[in-house]
Amino acid sequence: MTFPPDGSPGDPRDGAAAEPSPQAPASLDHRTLVVRRAPKVQVFLVGGAVLGMVAALIATSVGGENEDFTFGALFGYFLVLFGIVGVALGALVWLVLDRRSRKHTYTVTAEAVEDYEDADYAVQDHDLQQWTDKWENGNRDHNAR
Repeated sequence: MTFPPDGSPGDPRDGAAAEPSPQAPASLDHRTLVVRRAPKVQVFLVGGAVLGMVAALIATSVGGENEDFTFGALFGYFLVLFGIVGVALGALVWLVLDRRSRKHTYTVTAEAVEDYEDADYAVQDHDLQQWTDKWENGNRDHNAR
């Protein structure tokens, strides 16, 4: 995730919206970015749900025969129970890793160059167009506030 370090509204560190900075760059020539690798929450929630489903299957299979309930009814009950617990544990693990990733942020400076040989890291034209569109939309949204 990248966001401007000037405390602009897109900055998740301050929690509240700040006034737009009058020093915002108008072009793609130079920009300072703060970079943080954050885990994706969906992976942890789905992973917790799958682990809950596996736990429900094991608990239903290992348990003794019950004349009052069918295998499907028991599995459904345990699926809901273990699924909720699994999703909650996945969210907790994600939260810990997300908080930990905030400590490992770093600042980079991006500069536009005319020739690919001058760049430290060259991007393809379609990548450049995608980031240009995102940048221009972000500046338009930023200036509108």
